[in-house]
Amino acid sequence: MPPIPGTFGVWQVRRDRAAPIGYVLSRQERGVTVYHCYAHGRDEAGGRPWLRRTDSLNSAVAWMIQHEQELSALSRRLSPEPEEWPV
Repeated sequence: MPPIPGTFGVWQVRRDRAAPIGYVLSRQERGVTVYHCYAHGRDEAGGRPWLRRTDSLNSAVAWMIQHEQELSALSRRLSPEPEEWPV
């Protein structure tokens, strides 16, 4: 859950200090917290490509880890992130 009620949380998914796999963003939809998965990198419009929605943070992270090879290939085709994520 987000640290402050009414706000949202963003998590960067990575196995170690290597390149990130992607991001998970929590949102309130119809009074329920859901989790959206996004690729690491920017599309032609400058946004992160949306990948899927899950009902839990664990499910979102597990899906991203299970699809790491495909997501890494997608990230290589995208423009780089404008700045580094804080370590």
